[in-house]
Amino acid sequence: MSDNDLDLLLIGKTGNGKSSTGNTILGRRCFKSSPSFTSVTKHVQFDYSDYNGRIIKVVDGPGIGDTDMSKEDAMNLVIDAMKHAIAANPHGYHAFLLVVRFGVRFTEEDKQTIHFLKHIFGPTFVADHCILVMTGGDSYSPEETGMDSFVDWCSTQQGEFKYLLEECKQRFILFDNKTTDPKKIKLQLYQLIKLVDNLNRKRYTDSHFQAAELQRNSILVEAKIPMIKEESMREASLILQQLSQVQLDQPEIQMELLKSLDIRAKNLISSIRAQDRQTGVLTEIIQNTQHIVERVEEQLESTKNALKIQALREVHRTRLEELRAEREKMRLEAEEELRHETDMKIQALEKEDEENKAKIKQMERKLQADTEKVQEEFLKAKENSAWEFIKLCGSTLLSAVAPAAIAFLKAWAMKR
Repeated sequence: MSDNDLDLLLIGKTGNGKSSTGNTILGRRCFKSSPSFTSVTKHVQFDYSDYNGRIIKVVDGPGIGDTDMSKEDAMNLVIDAMKHAIAANPHGYHAFLLVVRFGVRFTEEDKQTIHFLKHIFGPTFVADHCILVMTGGDSYSPEETGMDSFVDWCSTQQGEFKYLLEECKQRFILFDNKTTDPKKIKLQLYQLIKLVDNLNRKRYTDSHFQAAELQRNSILVEAKIPMIKEESMREASLILQQLSQVQLDQPEIQMELLKSLDIRAKNLISSIRAQDRQTGVLTEIIQNTQHIVERVEEQLESTKNALKIQALREVHRTRLEELRAEREKMRLEAEEELRHETDMKIQALEKEDEENKAKIKQMERKLQADTEKVQEEFLKAKENSAWEFIKLCGSTLLSAVAPAAIAFLKAWAMKR
């Protein structure tokens, strides 16, 4: 392969004349033209031509903007085809030929096509590698446009198309794919190759394509957002519904339910993260789901704490019952001891009382005996004669008075 050879990749919306442009460049009908995406341009086509000793390889990439499949399926099909287009040219491409149609309004769909291509090839591929090829050159007329040239016409454009021209750095060309004029065909091919050469031969290679993988993933994820939202909201709502029914007054019953909800919530966020493919497109959904995971974990932790508190309460209840039983036992033992002490005191008092009673009896007996003895002596004295009585009385009186008389006499003698 010579350094002068050129590798070109045709890209654009279905129906803009992409395949016809490839045929014009190659100088023969190599690619089938059709507005139907599914019937013709599902697969990558390529062919070669010789231009003044330079081999030109033209690869006709898949058209964008199909209507017979879901958006996600269409994107996957186009991305897979673009992967094949890159793989079909290991050395890379000198230029992307971005095909648009002249004479029709640049619509929101055209804008979205450019947006989609940037997600496939990278955000700077238009500025760095694209040449804008406008088909429908056969319908261009200076008289109708009021411009001296196509370049002048482009300079008057506004809005999104103006931004596209600026992003391509004014690398644009008008192509007439219907002309049979050899001079016109040769001139427009010359102008195209000149634009390609002015790109400084900076090839777009597989390394550029691999670097844009994150952007490709993000566009695929964006296409699935409605479905992912629906599925995640459905599961999240069911989890929250069951979570709201959890009661802490029966934690042992609720624990299994919470463990199940925790697994479901974590599986949900894992699924969403896997579908996000590290693009960040689903960040909001992931954050909302993370809040649910945290809520379940908080409830699970609260239930675990409730179980711990319940177990602690059971320990306290058991200990309280033991203490109450111990207190009752001590009360009974204390009552028994007190009763024993009281009995001992009663017995001592009763014994003392018995002893006192015995003493009183003894005293009564002695008193009775003394009384009886006095009575007996009195009776005996009564039986004696008067003399004996007087004698007895005199003796008694003498024994009582004599000491006092003697004392008186002594006192009187001393005074004398």
